[in-house]
Amino acid sequence: MLLEVSELSVSYGEREIVRNVNISLDEGEVLAIVGESGSGKTTVIRAVLGCLPHEGRVSGGKIFFEDKNLLENTPAEWSRLCGTKITMVFQDSGSILDPIARIGDQFVEYIREHSALTKKEAAKAAEDMLRKMHLPNTENIMKSYPFELSGGMRQRVGVAMAMFFKPRLLLADEPTSALDVTTQAQVVKEMMEICQQDQTAIIIVTHNIGVAAYMSDKLIVMQNGEIVESGRTDEIIARPQSAYTRELLDAVPQVGGKRYVS
Repeated sequence: MLLEVSELSVSYGEREIVRNVNISLDEGEVLAIVGESGSGKTTVIRAVLGCLPHEGRVSGGKIFFEDKNLLENTPAEWSRLCGTKITMVFQDSGSILDPIARIGDQFVEYIREHSALTKKEAAKAAEDMLRKMHLPNTENIMKSYPFELSGGMRQRVGVAMAMFFKPRLLLADEPTSALDVTTQAQVVKEMMEICQQDQTAIIIVTHNIGVAAYMSDKLIVMQNGEIVESGRTDEIIARPQSAYTRELLDAVPQVGGKRYVS
């Protein structure tokens, strides 16, 4: 088992936000966590990454990654783990890029921070990775500033950086919700291709159960900080047990009488 989360609870101050969450994930598996805003899904993956904001803290449970309890990690151990074995793609990767630094400079700095590659080697490797995300004119992109790229291109850069070190686990927090529908489909397809090649496990957080159905092997539905349904994605889509899951499925638009969630 690559990741085993048992009875996870997260609190902010005295208020418990997430209660008794259980996750099991093998190498190469894709898990989607769906639910409305405020359901606790992003809090779960932030807890896994050890980056809960402000007063957030894990108030119960265990998080085992490669048979080690991450809750016992020292800051140095987190530093070695994050960015290499566990990485994250955010809703808008452009927001975490330095607006006054060129893409190439940022990518090269990131690579060299976690490896012994020379500047020249890192630059070549970065450009190769951008090509894997089907970005055109990668030499120009390396020289560009974030604001000179479209939202879809910035998101591809974020995915390329997150996938560079072939992580064991990729956490994706609404990675396509800031994009138009066509670009969403392209970025998801490209991300899945790279992850399948490298046998990277994914936890994707999304409010879009259609995206979840397309991407995931397993599905967790959250409401008010708790899991209301979990299991194999195809089984939940075909036979949802929770009224809330049925509501989410009913909200998916129909085209020609057919609902595209499988």
